[in-house]
Amino acid sequence: MAANLEMVRNIGIIAHIDAGKTTTTERILFYTGKQHRMGEVHEGTATMDWMAEERERGITITAAATTTWWRGYRINLIDTPGHVDFTAEVERSLRVLDGAIGVFCGVAGVEAQSYSVWRRADRYRIPRLAYINKLDRAGADFERVVDDIEHSLKTSPIVVTFPLYEGGELAGVVDVIGRRALEFSEQDQGKTVRERPLTEEAEIKLGLWYERLVDRLSAVDDAFLERALAPGGPGPEEIRAALRRATLACRVTPVYAGSSLRNKGVQPLLDGVVELLPSPLDAGAIEAIRAEGKKAGEKVLRRPDPGEPLCALAFKTQVTSFGELTWLRVYSGTLTSGAQVYNPRAQKKERLGQLWLMHADAREKIESAGPGEIVAAVGLKYTVTGDTLCPTHQPVTVEPMDFPETVISMAIEPRTSAERDKLLEVLGRLQREDPTFAVREDEETGQTIISGMGELHLEVLAHRIKREFGVDARVGKPRVSYRQTVAQPAEGYGRFERETGQRRLFGAVRLRVAPWSPPAGSKQKVRFTSRLPSGRLPRELEAAVAEGALSAAAAGGTLGYPIIDVEIELLDAELHPTDSTEVAFNAAAAMAFQAACEKAGLVMLEPVMRLEIQTPEEYYGAVLTDLQQRRATLQDMAMHGEMRVIRGVVPLAEMFGYSTTIRSLSQGRATFSLEPYAFAPVPEEARPRWV
Repeated sequence: MAANLEMVRNIGIIAHIDAGKTTTTERILFYTGKQHRMGEVHEGTATMDWMAEERERGITITAAATTTWWRGYRINLIDTPGHVDFTAEVERSLRVLDGAIGVFCGVAGVEAQSYSVWRRADRYRIPRLAYINKLDRAGADFERVVDDIEHSLKTSPIVVTFPLYEGGELAGVVDVIGRRALEFSEQDQGKTVRERPLTEEAEIKLGLWYERLVDRLSAVDDAFLERALAPGGPGPEEIRAALRRATLACRVTPVYAGSSLRNKGVQPLLDGVVELLPSPLDAGAIEAIRAEGKKAGEKVLRRPDPGEPLCALAFKTQVTSFGELTWLRVYSGTLTSGAQVYNPRAQKKERLGQLWLMHADAREKIESAGPGEIVAAVGLKYTVTGDTLCPTHQPVTVEPMDFPETVISMAIEPRTSAERDKLLEVLGRLQREDPTFAVREDEETGQTIISGMGELHLEVLAHRIKREFGVDARVGKPRVSYRQTVAQPAEGYGRFERETGQRRLFGAVRLRVAPWSPPAGSKQKVRFTSRLPSGRLPRELEAAVAEGALSAAAAGGTLGYPIIDVEIELLDAELHPTDSTEVAFNAAAAMAFQAACEKAGLVMLEPVMRLEIQTPEEYYGAVLTDLQQRRATLQDMAMHGEMRVIRGVVPLAEMFGYSTTIRSLSQGRATFSLEPYAFAPVPEEARPRWV
């Protein structure tokens, strides 16, 4: 258990794919002494990319955690994926972190997924550092990326280190607060850091960045403004103290420069982690809600104190060869191996098995964990991602995570009927592990349909099913996960009457459906309201009506796709004094909903993706022409160095196999990224042929 919470940092590395997150993490582990050899992503030897799929593809697929030490501070670090298909790993990691490092490519700047993960960190108000990486590459432009961070991410960047060039090569970095130049020895892979003389050009830049630092801190910190105006000005420690206050308040973003691959600039970044990012004490108490009893729904605070009642959030479930691991962030109290805990969502008592500190796929057994610690537990049967663990006599829940809807589906089946049960068991385990992976059975064809966030997501899972679990399954071609909505308001009536044994069941309701726009950021896609006077219908029967209507919307209309963006209103109900039951009203509501949708008319919706492409100028015309044929709507076109950047939105249905196409159009030099944006009506000419 961490003895001093002030000396603990829970941080994550977040960025667009290929910005250098895992390479940076490997340097952090090397310079802190956690490991004695640097792993390399391109060689398939990165410690944090421990899955076989990650090493073969050279990308991070699952968030990996480790613990290391720097200057006496304990750093719990999570390296997250950059590919949008694995966005759940970023979402749940950010939910439990106190701080983060956003990594940006010195050439590409703010990319599509950079923007996406930054927005998620904004939602949880996580203090961040920005690290501009790859500044050794041709076309790198530190100042342009700083401006890009300011204008694209709507934050106030304050440069703490900037690159030092000599003869066109990256020679080191300049520390703005310490007013010194630093170089990193090539003899020991950058481990030795030495001061070196400032060049005349660097001296001029240092003055400009220092002036901007003082101005920006003065604008957000009145106490610092007074010190800045006083004779002599602020000293380095006063600047660091003010910068820390402003960073913790999310009013500024300190910026660091470097090249992780060339072993330059990482140690000053580590200094920034311990000096500027929050401890669990700085993060403060977490707000929880009483889950049961007379005070259910009441808000309570759980402070980072081992003496408080236990409050731990399960943020990840992982299927491994030695069992199912549940990753936990402890907010208050103490977790002890073998102890009994309570899960309010499942309303089940759980017995904690062994507790582990994780280092990628390696693990270290521990007996207990206190506030601020991130650990993995074995033996939890009912706990899934988003659940809270607490004492039985003081049940509370904390806000769970939101995950985006799946956008792509495909059929999967075992090659032999003997393996069908095993395949379904494996799919169930993967569904527990990944909140953005869904499994259902098609009622018409009997096929098992799996859904996820993109082609790569499903492809990786299909490979894991064969490699890790030994099930040889056939998969169909990916298909878009469509939705439906109502075209206009309409009413429907449903009446359910049935004799069952010795009893008659009766229920009748009238519902109204209408188009509805959910609030921005809302996960709720269908809203149910009642216009009936209070007491007109018993509460349990009204709940049955809501459940029946919402289940019918999820089951889909005539095409079988879920119905979203609709408001359902209960207008009237017919009640029988003895024959009305919850089952009858549930069925009547489903009938009324279907009748209302038939009158309203259903509109087919398709997932539209946010698109970003980076291409050399000579291929710009060919890429643009191809996009126009894919129903893309272009929103922004800019130049980043020698690269054209195209941003817009495009229907997912038009982008299958696009990676092959863009490689062909650009001789392999263009890159692109997609992330879910919205659902939009499908034009008649673009409707799939099976509709």
